[in-house]
Amino acid sequence: MFYKKILCLIEHEENSRAAFEAAAQLARESHGTLYLIHVVPVPTSIVSESVLLNDRERAQNAMHRIAAQLPATQSRVTIVRFGNPAHEITAVARRIGADLIVMGTHERPMIARLFQGSVAEKVVADAPCPVLTLPADGVAEALETASQAA
Repeated sequence: MFYKKILCLIEHEENSRAAFEAAAQLARESHGTLYLIHVVPVPTSIVSESVLLNDRERAQNAMHRIAAQLPATQSRVTIVRFGNPAHEITAVARRIGADLIVMGTHERPMIARLFQGSVAEKVVADAPCPVLTLPADGVAEALETASQAA
């Protein structure tokens, strides 16, 4: 199976590097489009519109820098959203008809996971397509597994 539309979550943590590299390689192998998404969580306090606009501009600039690392021939789309990350990721996956979602995972204390849950767990539970989750150092294994399944 080839993945024609791959949605990859980009965060500002090192775990995004592994997800980005895995998603980019799978998209190249499938001649598919790589959709890079960054979700800015909406603050619980009241913030001005100018702060939100600045956040959006910073996020868009970061996404363009990341997308620029891809080969010029790689089809890509960058998306910046505000809101609940798990909800926005699954909503975009449905809207674009994603074949695969790729996202990194990171260690959090058990107590934090119990009260907040993890974005990855929520995405896996609600995703309209397969989800590839991998730790920051799991790129090689994930690519081998995904390529074999393709």
